[in-house]
Amino acid sequence: MDWDRNENYLLNRLDKPLRFLGVNKDEVFALMLPLFGGLFMGWVITGFLMGMGSLSLLRMLKKKNEGSTLIHGIYWYLPSHESSLKLPVPSHIREYIG
Repeated sequence: MDWDRNENYLLNRLDKPLRFLGVNKDEVFALMLPLFGGLFMGWVITGFLMGMGSLSLLRMLKKKNEGSTLIHGIYWYLPSHESSLKLPVPSHIREYIG
């Protein structure tokens, strides 16, 4: 790859979400939570089908308006903590871990 030609190579990848084997973290959770629940209760196939359904629903909601529909739904319908972030988040921090 010619680095002189594309000087913004790293900046193009900076805002992309973390992916493992082609899926995001939220997509893994949407598939694995029902799968492990089905495994725990002894209904592995049902858990897998529910996981695939929740994964396709999540991808459909993320595709619609670039995920803003999902973000607005989470904001309005899920409870939040009043003191979740007491200080403004610095702009150089992309993701809090832990």
